[in-house]
Amino acid sequence: MTKEVKKPFQEKTSYKAYIIGFWFLFFLGISLGYYLFNGIANQQLLGKLPSFQQLENPKTLLATSLLSSDGKQLGTIFKENRALAEYHELSPFLEDALVSTEDERFYDHSGIDGKSLARAIIKGGSSGGGSTISQQLAKMLFTEKVVKNKWERAKQKLKEWVVAVQLERQYTKEEIITKYFNTLDFVNNAAGIKSASQVYFNTTTQNLKIEQAAMFVGMAKNPALFNPLRRPDTTLFRRNVVFAQMLKNDKITKEEFDSLKKLPLGIKFNLASHHSGTATYFRQEVKKKLKKIFKNLKKPDGTPYNMYQDGLKIYTSINYDMQQYAENAVKTHLSKELQPAFFKHWKSKTRNLKKYAPFYFEDYTEEEKSDAVEKLIKNGIRTSGRYRKALDANKKVRVVTYAYNRATTKNQRWKNKVKNYDGKRYIVQQELNRLNRDSTNVWSIRKEKIRVRKEIKVFQDSIKKYKTKSADFKEELEQKRKEYLKFWKPFDQEMMVRFDKKISMRIFTWDGEKDTLMSPRDSVIHHKWYLRSGLLSVDPHTGFIKAWVGGINYKYFQYDHVRATRQVGSTFKPFVYATAIENGVNPCEEYLNEEVTFPAGTYGLEESWKPKNAGEESHLDGQSLTLKMALANSINSITARIMKNFGPESVINVARRCGITTPIEPVPSICLGTPDVSLYDMVSAYCVFANKGIRVEPQFITKIEDKNGSVIWSPIPERQEVMTEENAYKMIELLSGVAEYGPKVGGKLTYGTGVRLRSPHRPYGNIPYSVKIAGKTGTTQMQSDGWFMGITPDLVTGVWTGCEDRAAHFLSLRLGMGTNMALPIWGYYMNDIYKNSSIKISKGKFDIPESLKNEEFDCTKRKANSIDDFDVIDFDDF
Repeated sequence: MTKEVKKPFQEKTSYKAYIIGFWFLFFLGISLGYYLFNGIANQQLLGKLPSFQQLENPKTLLATSLLSSDGKQLGTIFKENRALAEYHELSPFLEDALVSTEDERFYDHSGIDGKSLARAIIKGGSSGGGSTISQQLAKMLFTEKVVKNKWERAKQKLKEWVVAVQLERQYTKEEIITKYFNTLDFVNNAAGIKSASQVYFNTTTQNLKIEQAAMFVGMAKNPALFNPLRRPDTTLFRRNVVFAQMLKNDKITKEEFDSLKKLPLGIKFNLASHHSGTATYFRQEVKKKLKKIFKNLKKPDGTPYNMYQDGLKIYTSINYDMQQYAENAVKTHLSKELQPAFFKHWKSKTRNLKKYAPFYFEDYTEEEKSDAVEKLIKNGIRTSGRYRKALDANKKVRVVTYAYNRATTKNQRWKNKVKNYDGKRYIVQQELNRLNRDSTNVWSIRKEKIRVRKEIKVFQDSIKKYKTKSADFKEELEQKRKEYLKFWKPFDQEMMVRFDKKISMRIFTWDGEKDTLMSPRDSVIHHKWYLRSGLLSVDPHTGFIKAWVGGINYKYFQYDHVRATRQVGSTFKPFVYATAIENGVNPCEEYLNEEVTFPAGTYGLEESWKPKNAGEESHLDGQSLTLKMALANSINSITARIMKNFGPESVINVARRCGITTPIEPVPSICLGTPDVSLYDMVSAYCVFANKGIRVEPQFITKIEDKNGSVIWSPIPERQEVMTEENAYKMIELLSGVAEYGPKVGGKLTYGTGVRLRSPHRPYGNIPYSVKIAGKTGTTQMQSDGWFMGITPDLVTGVWTGCEDRAAHFLSLRLGMGTNMALPIWGYYMNDIYKNSSIKISKGKFDIPESLKNEEFDCTKRKANSIDDFDVIDFDDF
């Protein structure tokens, strides 16, 4: 048999074919891979992938930050408490721990690790650890939940692969690391590394220690499983795994590893909550303001801004230290002094009085007292968080209740507008009456009369408009009321029964929250015993609000007493005196301190009115007193005489121009402070005296930036001269008597109601005479409210103190007057400010207008008492 011999040519052809085939298949694979990648990336073969814009701006919810004027964070507004950190803000331990644990070849690949991808497809991701950092970021940002089906999981991995490569092309490695940490949710209201650092360790990302960074990287694998609050042992074990990986990758030494793994977690949990932290009441006010701003402010694409997720920065006028001082002042006075005195005061009363404590009703029968107390308690129940939560859970009752509340609010708004326009009409009508009486130059005032008549017509038309709206709405309102009562009454009865049953709960005390077994009804009564307070501090020249305290504890008492309206007492008197000053009365003019009578029939009075001075008989009774002395001693009879001379409408006109916005009835009793006015309005109005007669609308947001740092809103200051500079300064001189000693009258020394601010024996006093203080104390009927309005050259601060219900109060004027309830808070606050040299607040005198520099305001030409005079005065009497 003949053996066939291969020809050399055939061997050469076969080898060449193999080579060609190999390269053909190689380039075919490359082409198919390219077209597959291109198809996934651009043709959406496996579903929609993120665009370039979406990669640049992923839809993560970013918390809005509220910043003080000195750059400190006051709090955040969020649905998800996430704040973005920059790469330079990250502790280097974070990057070392992450790369060592999650992606050792992170700096050597372009987003994909081939071995890891193959393992993830075969095992369906069950083995874990297969994804690169870039893939994990892609998964967190853009892909769905992990599925169990292997084919679907392979599709997910391909998507992650494509997005990871896109991320690597678009961002540097440092930017990917930063995005990774910003995207992670560390649970417990800590989204992103910046928030997590604050929540878990009360520190910044820059200052994270190696053991803290390792814990966060360990949590990244499964934040719910490695939750340091719920599973500290599991989290500790996982953290030490991270240390082992860092050792393996030469980021730490063996000695460091042995030392670090013995360390505890060291959690300093600081829950991010709207109920806790600094300036809690103020933060709620900011949210209300932002809602108004964002009604008209849109993004470049026309969509509205969202304060809960757009990562805005809200720069406020609040000074962080001053806010702290204000909150501490309220807490110090109420917790250590006033509240214990309140408990002791009521404990000492007779059994009959204590029966309804802390409520007191003068001239009520027993039945009326019982009914009044029950009404107050039920109102407290209905406004409690527990009741509102149950109401929100009952859909039908919630719908009809909110519908009726909206309807009544709308109707009340119309009624308030009627009152407001009627008040304005009344004031302008008085101006017209004055013009009609002026016959000196008829032609010169003709135009003025036409203008005033037009104003009156506008007000009359507005009154008619809103009266008609209210009348037309009456039938619809009644229908909503009937529907509301139909569903609400049985719900309310059921809730009253539930509120009588004892349950485990937590209540407020000044010694901290207390766990107890108590009925919700009794908890309402318990909390009604606590005195509340509000403080507002404003720079009168800029209108910037520097401190805002709305109450004593936002978690338990959410009613903001800066915005709440309460009877103002004698703090309203300066507007009466300003009326006299504007009408040419000299500050040194004397008035006789004797009873004044407003006859029946005047100002709509049905019977004559004779206001009396507060307290017992005084050595000042029957004496002639200057305006300054009368205001410093809060003499009712002289204030009433000024009111009688100039009329209520003139006083209301001054108050309105200064900034009082609430309705005020044109009756004589307003001179003693019967109107209900908010602390916000009172401080705003007093700023006019300190700011040379210029009214500046208070502001607390200085600018708003978007997440990229672009300014999207800033306020437009509103300034208006409402009083001459000379008259404003004269008011400062009158008000400065509050904390000074006056001349002897009737053989006795006189002094202002706030003179204890100078006392070295008071913990809130000892403010030297070189520091000029102007202001006014205020006390209302039955001591329900205590006020102090304090003015210094650069700061106007108002304080209100009282119980939630006006029927709860001290029975003693000595304990319940504004001098004792509110003034000490002002003293504590200002003393802390004066001690802080970084706060640029003047300790000197007010600027005197050039035209008044030669005028004598010391009516007795006396020299101010020196500090040595205090040695002969018993300050405990004041």
